[in-house]
Amino acid sequence: MAPLRKAVTILSIAAFFSEHIKAVPIDGPYEPIPPTTLDLSYQFPEFSDIDAPTCTTVDSAMNLENGLIDKRYRWKEFNVQPDPAYNQREYKLINDALFNLKKALPCIKFGIFPPNKKVKGDYVYVIKGKKNGCNSYVGRVGGKQTMNLQSPGCMTVGTIMHEMIHALGFYHEQSRPDRDNYVNILWKNIQPGMESNFNKYSTNKVTTFDVPYNYKSIMHYEGYAFSKNRQPTIVAKNGDKVGSVGKLQDTDILKLKRMYNCP
Repeated sequence: MAPLRKAVTILSIAAFFSEHIKAVPIDGPYEPIPPTTLDLSYQFPEFSDIDAPTCTTVDSAMNLENGLIDKRYRWKEFNVQPDPAYNQREYKLINDALFNLKKALPCIKFGIFPPNKKVKGDYVYVIKGKKNGCNSYVGRVGGKQTMNLQSPGCMTVGTIMHEMIHALGFYHEQSRPDRDNYVNILWKNIQPGMESNFNKYSTNKVTTFDVPYNYKSIMHYEGYAFSKNRQPTIVAKNGDKVGSVGKLQDTDILKLKRMYNCP
């Protein structure tokens, strides 16, 4: 990024939080603020029509070995630091996603560190790119962990929340131990090398928290995810359409609350 453009981006992000900046410690993260109706289209044109890349997850060795039932891999504070390359509009979308999760999970502190701030402790560094896709580690890894949100492609509030819920500790809905009771995975239609994204995890690694399966969960793949031939890769056994509608479902919120013992 050119120095002038980088300076303008950082200044615009600071301006976004200007009404709020006195409320936080100088070295601490900002609390996400309520979504605004601020029209930024004159400054940042809308993204062109493109297909968002399907989410993949990045599993750490300890998650694969110990699973996410273990409470050591959960967060006490969930802080993120966006890449300085994001513009004000993109930064606002990250803020809005965090604010929605803060409302859903009020017993966890959520925060945003400004770009270029030196951060200590456990946090998620959100990387902007053009071909790095939408992906995250599952659960807290410890220290700095990365999340990829390419732009354009991944910058919707629903997609950002999806990746943040991975970081909070959840795999995809269709990876649940009981998924075979609800969906069929059509392996013959999946792109070679992408089969692992359709893995089913055992009850030794993950738990459903006794929450019903939801075809519209924000964590559910759509029916043609990673298709190699424009044929479906996931089909509901009851004939329902499968796939997130980009919004938190009641079942998503209930699972988050049960994972974090949040009333």
